[in-house]
Amino acid sequence: MFSTLAIGFVLICAIHGAPQPKVDERMTLDVYYESLCPDSRNFLVTQLNPNWPTLSTFTDLRLVPFGKATFVSNAEGGWNFECQHGPAECTGNILHACGIKYSPSVTQALNFTTCLMDAPTAGPSCAESAGLDYTPIDACQNSVEGQNLVHDYGVETLNLDPTLSFVPWLIYNKVWNESNQWESLTNLTGVACNNAPANTLACLV
Repeated sequence: MFSTLAIGFVLICAIHGAPQPKVDERMTLDVYYESLCPDSRNFLVTQLNPNWPTLSTFTDLRLVPFGKATFVSNAEGGWNFECQHGPAECTGNILHACGIKYSPSVTQALNFTTCLMDAPTAGPSCAESAGLDYTPIDACQNSVEGQNLVHDYGVETLNLDPTLSFVPWLIYNKVWNESNQWESLTNLTGVACNNAPANTLACLV
């Protein structure tokens, strides 16, 4: 009887002693960006996309294409936008939003949007390279559906606290932090690991 209790006590101590990694814990990263913003392009092309194979093992990523834009409703029941880098950026934001919606995985969405950063009007070829069907994306971007997606992103972006003042605007685990913001532009993996759950395997190597 005593030996049974002792074994049970040892097992309890083993389970509850040192913190154990939880495989279901993940970091969140929300990226607020613009389709024609040079800083957004640099971040997606040189930081986020190349490091995504590692980050994807512990990160829930959201891409939010709106940035420093504004919107007003129009007579057709949709929305007109004004964007920091002109009308082409507004068109690009809609294309990005539609691609994100119709991507089965966040990896495909990231591949699609990163491709567009280097080739803003190459929707069909970027979709092909990301393994996406371009048909629903194209229908979306040419209808009020795409406008509504960007409008919703806009409402979210304009209500950020603190207010977005730079693009890309990077939020880890739903809290914006100044040091995370600026260091991420050149050392994304390092910042991500600092914000990752304890014992994240990808950050222990």
